[in-house]
Amino acid sequence: MRVLPDRYWQKLIPWKDIPEEKWKNWQWQIGNRLKTYEDIKKVISLPEDYENIFKNVSSIYHFGTTPYYIFLAHDREPILKQILPVSEEIDPYIQEEGEIDPFREEFSPVPGITHRYPDRALFRVTNFCSVYCRHCMRKRIFLQEERAKTKKELDLMFDYIKKNKNIKEVLISGGDPLTLPNEKLEYIIKNLYFIDHIDIIRIGSRELVVNPFRFYDEKLLEIFDRYEKIWLVTHFNHPDEITNETKKAVKNILSTGTPVLNQTVLLKGINDEKGILEKLMRSLLKVKIKPYYLFYCDPTKGVLHFRTDIKKGIEILEHLRGRLSGLGIPTYALDLPDGMGKVPLLPDYIVEKNGNHIVFRNYENKVIKVELKWG
Repeated sequence: MRVLPDRYWQKLIPWKDIPEEKWKNWQWQIGNRLKTYEDIKKVISLPEDYENIFKNVSSIYHFGTTPYYIFLAHDREPILKQILPVSEEIDPYIQEEGEIDPFREEFSPVPGITHRYPDRALFRVTNFCSVYCRHCMRKRIFLQEERAKTKKELDLMFDYIKKNKNIKEVLISGGDPLTLPNEKLEYIIKNLYFIDHIDIIRIGSRELVVNPFRFYDEKLLEIFDRYEKIWLVTHFNHPDEITNETKKAVKNILSTGTPVLNQTVLLKGINDEKGILEKLMRSLLKVKIKPYYLFYCDPTKGVLHFRTDIKKGIEILEHLRGRLSGLGIPTYALDLPDGMGKVPLLPDYIVEKNGNHIVFRNYENKVIKVELKWG
């Protein structure tokens, strides 16, 4: 966990006079996002030839980041790589195999809903994020105007959920739903909460990473406390993203009885090393966030330069096994094209089967023969 000193933000020129109450206000963070090349060069040093790259790429896949997150990123390359536009995003040769919507999310029964599994539905409420991650699997939203669903659109989505009684879990996503005002967010949660057959309301958000002050907001915490079906799933990719501000925010969330899980994406040049992901999982557990998924990077156009060899994740899982308890080991998963769903990717610990004798290997690569009934 990075321990940020008091008034750390005042070390950077744009915010040297910003008082603490402003800096730690989530709405101020969103309202003062950096969105242009001119904004960024006030905070970090950039190569002379980068201006054209930034403007060419961000004119297609736009850029945005909170002051808090650019502070974390300004001297940390793994974080910078997650937010700075690069020419590879629009290189036709690198991105040739990618698709703008590889999982067919836009083939919706109702606009905004993706219903892939019988018991779960994705409920997309906005295409706005306070930080636009370059590896985003919904990078198509970068091409659209920033807007949230209207009440009329949401009501049609609620009607669909009500009519489909097999749906037990709704995943509120976007964009980032926690960038919405509290009143609109509660309208969404309340309507889902009072549908009898909904057991779990899962909120997918990166605000805990890029704007932890969202969870300093008493009104949001009251909403979490009031509607106890809520689970929060966040998205840390690197241990340098976890700070003492994160720890305070998580403590606030847990005080409402809301569990916190994490999804990480395996990203080339950012976290595709055993030691980095081991440190990330340990750091998450220290602040009481449960590692949930490690995703193989999706085949989304504009993102393919982040993809590793698929075996890299299996090698990392093998490294984690035996070094971390089960609490810290995520499920390594691949999202299949054409909306076919997620599949887990696992190391094979069975070396040989011979009748009822099975040869296993352990995390140290030692083998042992065990007599077990098979089939």
